Amino acid sequence: MEIKNRLSSILDNVFKSKSVSGGANEIAYCCPFCNHHKPKLQINVETQQWHCWVCDAKGKSVFSLAKKLKAAKSIYQELEAIYKNSKFSKSKYVKDSFVKLPEEYIPMAFLKSDSLSYGHAKKYLNKRGITEEDIIKYSIGYCVDGDYGGRIIVPSYDSNGNLNYFVARSFYNSPLKYKNPPAPKDTIIFDMYINWNMPVILCEGVFDAMAIKKNAVPLLGKTVQDTLLKNLINNTKEVINNINGRLGIEFEDIQLKPTTLKENNKGNSSYAKSEKYRGKIFSEPLNNKFNDLIKMPREYQAILDLLEEDI
Repeated sequence: MEIKNRLSSILDNVFKSKSVSGGANEIAYCCPFCNHHKPKLQINVETQQWHCWVCDAKGKSVFSLAKKLKAAKSIYQELEAIYKNSKFSKSKYVKDSFVKLPEEYIPMAFLKSDSLSYGHAKKYLNKRGITEEDIIKYSIGYCVDGDYGGRIIVPSYDSNGNLNYFVARSFYNSPLKYKNPPAPKDTIIFDMYINWNMPVILCEGVFDAMAIKKNAVPLLGKTVQDTLLKNLINNTKEVINNINGRLGIEFEDIQLKPTTLKENNKGNSSYAKSEKYRGKIFSEPLNNKFNDLIKMPREYQAILDLLEEDI
């Protein structure tokens, strides 16, 4: 009951309304996604899962809900204080909580500045086709000094709304274009924005993914890591390859070849050797980078139409 009351008190500030009790372990609010007049968005205090029974908006943690509602940073800290040491804590959130944005990170959303660093950062983003809407959506920022000084910061969040990685790209002519954070790469970048029920586009970098606009997963290279591969196998109907060259995996007649998977210490595939891939992969990469395609409206629209067909 104590956790329920504390959670209600915090979320009341986010929803700007009072919660309604939905039982011993549930609270409910009017859904901000469909604006239904009755409190149809229910939150389970124990599991943190939330679901609107009208528009079917849902998620696996209160952190993802707070993220979708653009809650202040202090809200996340209050939520963490509730769940971190309770019996309802989520091990996944605790595991990923070590990923933190640089202390010098400055968010660029709605920012107007005359500083030289801001001007260079904005110029680089414009060059890459990144819009104001993209800056807001992806919480893009930059650093003036510190370990990531002179770099644009692009955060990535998992399906629960937790920070799982960030990319730091120099906006000057630095010989070291990218500087990785101290975090494992076996994570799905932009997981929060991916709909696994529609075609997924694989691309190399975060700027390519943001330029594509829809359902693009950046690999941060040309290797499909285990976590992403597992999602593609289990959940995705279709994969579009926008990588120049081989991906480190092969699909042939919808049968996944286990010899091409990343091997574990025992020398065996990390997944079942008879695993079936339920869709198909375009083995030939698209001829143009999406940044270039944006300048060619007909070709770009054709790709968006392809994605819309499977929604």
